Amino acid sequence: MTSHENAEEMAAAYARGLDAGRIEQRLHGHDEHLRRINGSIDSMTQALTYLTEELRANAALFSANATEGRRDATERDRIAAARVEEAGIAESQRTVRWTVWQRVFAVVGAIVLVVNFGLGLYLAFGP
Repeated sequence: MTSHENAEEMAAAYARGLDAGRIEQRLHGHDEHLRRINGSIDSMTQALTYLTEELRANAALFSANATEGRRDATERDRIAAARVEEAGIAESQRTVRWTVWQRVFAVVGAIVLVVNFGLGLYLAFGP
């Protein structure tokens, strides 16, 4: 072997080594990418599992509320009558009736208030 052939063979071996290194680097990059994808899939699977559990719990709660909401007509009528009666009692307790002398006193007070306001404006902006 001559040195020229030896140099060509070494250059070819060097080029093959570079190519092998590039391929290995690319494969390593692909491995990292696949690891990230698998991690994403795992986290999405876990999130979907939590959502499924939450959906099942909400469906069970809705079903329980719907079942509880089905009462017979007599019970609903009895509850409605009790609520109307409670509302009537509360309304009568809130209603205030003024006596005649309270009404007269309120009207006289309002008149005095309006006269004082007018007098104040007259003195403030008058002659």
